[in-house]
Amino acid sequence: MQIRTLIIDDEAEARAGIKLLLARDEEIRIVGSCSNGLEAIEAITAHQPQLLLLDIQMPEINGFEVLGSLPPTNMPAVIFITAYDQYALRAFDIHAIDYLLKPFTDQRFFEAIRHAKNHIQSASAAQIHQNLRALLAHYQQKLPREELPRLVHESQQQPERMVIKSEGSIIFLPIADIQWIEAHDYYIKIHLEHQSYLLRESMKRILQRLPAQKFCRIHKSSIVNLNFVQELQPVFNGEYAVVMQNGEKLKLSRGYRKAFFEKIRPL
Repeated sequence: MQIRTLIIDDEAEARAGIKLLLARDEEIRIVGSCSNGLEAIEAITAHQPQLLLLDIQMPEINGFEVLGSLPPTNMPAVIFITAYDQYALRAFDIHAIDYLLKPFTDQRFFEAIRHAKNHIQSASAAQIHQNLRALLAHYQQKLPREELPRLVHESQQQPERMVIKSEGSIIFLPIADIQWIEAHDYYIKIHLEHQSYLLRESMKRILQRLPAQKFCRIHKSSIVNLNFVQELQPVFNGEYAVVMQNGEKLKLSRGYRKAFFEKIRPL
């Protein structure tokens, strides 16, 4: 069985070199190659890779931000590609995370690949997630704030913002500001108080990127932030409309009613 592998590096020559090296390994299947963090987030969601070769220093969205944007259930094994000095790299050793220090030799590359294979075959998904979150928390505490973005507050906490691409722009969207989301043809529309963003994504995938305790799907075409729900209005025959704080009325479908009531009960 081949290991689904994603290459993420903003340098074209680096991506090409890694592809050539991986072509020698029959147990590796390359599912994608990304030149920036946004492409990486989209590709991880689409392809569900088991292994990332992830460059840390990328413009706009770096490698740590890519990992920080992923839901806990979607955390692959990672080989970091970095130019950090040896002092900083001690954290990778402490948390059993492999890395390639640029420039690296073919021998060092395949050592990292062998280590990753063993890790994937022997470690559970929970252990991989725990190691990566511990590494992110370590950097948050040990490095100056300007060197590493503040990505996570605790190892199990959801990210506070979502990285999206809308109309050609890369947007760091605070999750708490999202009021509701609607299916819009082959796109989804994310509604905030005074603006909205249209992006090509499925309702299922966007829901996976949101904190489950705050967001709930109420219809095949609607997801709401429970913090912005004003009231429930009975319509007829036991049906309800979910009224948002801005006055928007959304239908509560029978198929999603039970999950919705379970979430609002303790509020």
